[in-house]
Formats: sequence, C-alpha cells, structure tokens
Amino acid sequence: MSNTPAQHLPAERKAELVHRLRRAEGQVRGLQKLLDEGADCAKIAQQLLATRHALDSTYVRLNLAVAEQELQQPSTEGAQRVTEVLDRLQNRLGRAR
Repeated sequence: MSNTPAQHLPAERKAELVHRLRRAEGQVRGLQKLLDEGADCAKIAQQLLATRHALDSTYVRLNLAVAEQELQQPSTEGAQRVTEVLDRLQNRLGRAR
C-alpha cells in the first residue's frame, strides 16, 4: 500500500474508466449468451480473452491515473519521488499478471 493520501479521480478519467467497464460488462453478457447457446469452445475462449484484455487495460489506466496524481503532488524530493512512484506502479501492474 502507498503512504500517499487518498485522492479522487478527475471526472474525465472516471468517465473513461466507467465507459471501459461498461464495455467489459457487455462482453461478459456476450459470454453468458454464448454459453447459454452452447457455442463452440474456441469462440467462447476468444470472447473471454477479449473481456480479460478490456479489464486489464482498465486496470492499467487506473494505475496510470494514480501515478499521475502522485507525481502532481508538490514535492522537494524530485527524482527520488518519481522513482518511488514508478516502483509502486510497476509493483501494482506486476501483480495483475
């Protein structure tokens, strides 16, 4: 966990993430329909991969927004602060795999 104070996402970022989540929600509904209809396993796997990619992309964008916010906070540490933020970002994204 980070030692930085909690921050809220800017409205534009939040709207982008909500849009991506709604698209992923539609993909999940599509998966359910394919399963209900008894679709070919390869087709289901392809749709599942697309859904996973959509969620992974959303997760990455959220973490980039957090890093961006952290870097915009006033700091006198300069390069050390950037290194710490990037290390936390890499750690979070590494756990996503």
